[in-house]
Order: sequence, then structure tokens, then C-alpha cells
Amino acid sequence: MILDDNLVSIDHVQLSSGVITGEAIALTSLFKPGRHHEAIPMNVSVSSDVKGGTQITLSLQQADSKDGSFIEVDGSELIVTVDNMEPGTNIGWRYLPSGVTKQWIKIVATPGGTFTGGTLFAAIVRDDEMPYSEGLYLDRGVDYS
Repeated sequence: MILDDNLVSIDHVQLSSGVITGEAIALTSLFKPGRHHEAIPMNVSVSSDVKGGTQITLSLQQADSKDGSFIEVDGSELIVTVDNMEPGTNIGWRYLPSGVTKQWIKIVATPGGTFTGGTLFAAIVRDDEMPYSEGLYLDRGVDYS
């Protein structure tokens, strides 16, 4: 995955620190970014040392300027339980939601329960990362046994 520091909202912040409000990301070259003609990939992931907690509630906020008043993007809230958190894989939105109509966004994460370990990463990314998983690849033909 190729990253641009300007597009990272949450950079490996400890889940034990409470509500995490990411840095503002500029999408100022796009008019209504979530409705752009090409989908804009995102990545939200946790580290391998996640311990404790029950869930993370993710949401997106948007504003007209970096220092403006950020409001929640309608329909952007996601609740991810710890059972569905595989370290290093995207647990958030695959693409920027169509409800994003302003040029500045922030990602907000609200941990549920008491996390004692692990970090969170969230960014707009260059590539749509969809790694292969079991059953999506062949390494030696079909086994009919």
C-alpha cells in the first residue's frame, strides 16, 4: 500500500486512549469527493496486539475548511466488533462514502469496552487493498478427495 502523509487521519493511535479524533484530510481538489467518478479507497486497520475492548464505532466528519465546524456524514457510522477485527486488514469503509460532499474530512473512532493494547490506523489510500483470502486462489489444482 502506498501512503501519503497528507491523507493519514489516524496514525497508529493507542486504542486505550479513549475517543480518537483523527487529523483533518484535505480533499480540496475534488468537488463532492464521495460522488467522484472514480471510487476513492480508504483503509482503517488495527495492529496485531489488540487486547480487551468489545468494539470500535467508526464515523466520518466533514467540513468546508480545515478549521471549520465538522459535522458527521449521514449514514457513515460503522460498528466493528473485536471478533471482526483481523490485524492489518481493512475493518472500515472500502471507499469514501457518497455522503461526503465537503472538502475536509476527519475519521473518528470510539472504542467500546476497555482496550489494554493495540493501535488504530486510518487513511485515504491510493490502491483498493483486497488481499486474497481462503478459497480465492489456487495453489495446485482442485482436490476431489
